[in-house]
Amino acid sequence: MSNQLSDPKYLSEQQYRNASNLNARVQLHQRFGTNQYGWHRWVLDQFDLPASGKLLELGCGPGWLWLENRHRVPAGWHITLSDFSFGMLRDAQQKLQASSHRFRFAAVNAQSIPFADEGFGAVIANHMLYHVPDRDE
Repeated sequence: MSNQLSDPKYLSEQQYRNASNLNARVQLHQRFGTNQYGWHRWVLDQFDLPASGKLLELGCGPGWLWLENRHRVPAGWHITLSDFSFGMLRDAQQKLQASSHRFRFAAVNAQSIPFADEGFGAVIANHMLYHVPDRDE
């Protein structure tokens, strides 16, 4: 029996077939957390990026980082949101379709990223690397 935390079949077809399980966990943080500023707002504040550039997010989930910061994203950022779960990508596309910022979406397994080396100025992997069993450390 494989470790479910890193089993792509289990993760994409069961745990993350859509955002419902992840939403349940986030609702616990929203209900009982004490951070008044907000996690996604804080995460974006940590980026030290130029006003223009290419970004890749691995494991974007339903796109909360960008949804909650949609008015703060510089127009010059070219953002590709990726996830190995088609359900998560579908949820992200739906949530962000009304955004004035245009996002690209791609089905990507973090173990074999299909983009050229140095093709992005920044790569974000927020709360997902524990799902990657064979990463270089």
